[in-house]
Amino acid sequence: MKTEYPEISTLIPHRSTMLLVDRLLHVEEKKGKVQATVGKNHLFLREGGTLAPEVCSELIAQGFGACEAFRRMQKGLSLEGGGYLASVRDVQVFKSAYAGDELTICSEKIDECFNTYIVRGEILCKESKLAQATVYLFMWHGKEPPQTV
Repeated sequence: MKTEYPEISTLIPHRSTMLLVDRLLHVEEKKGKVQATVGKNHLFLREGGTLAPEVCSELIAQGFGACEAFRRMQKGLSLEGGGYLASVRDVQVFKSAYAGDELTICSEKIDECFNTYIVRGEILCKESKLAQATVYLFMWHGKEPPQTV
């Protein structure tokens, strides 16, 4: 049985030019895959038609965020909340992405501590690995982030 996934825009708060991922492809307990298309007017497209490598961590973060929201939805939990990309480590960019490329962003939750998710991700284009990184995402559930001391 094929899973029907909701529109990405119902899962994460990003809109318009900052919404970089297009649709969920597959979601498991700790892993997920999303699709992103590099449009000719992509916010991070450089002159010469290549995607700025700095955007790789944001693609992984948005992909994971959408998958995590879907997991919460499947459990009947609220999608109210937010998050942000707190840190990036071990970024490696192997190849460029170009306007027109269809990317697959794979993410896996490695650990979670004090509302911070440690996520390992990679970006593929036609089965060729373009980039990989570990991202740290601070995420909360409810109207406001938890108070820190």
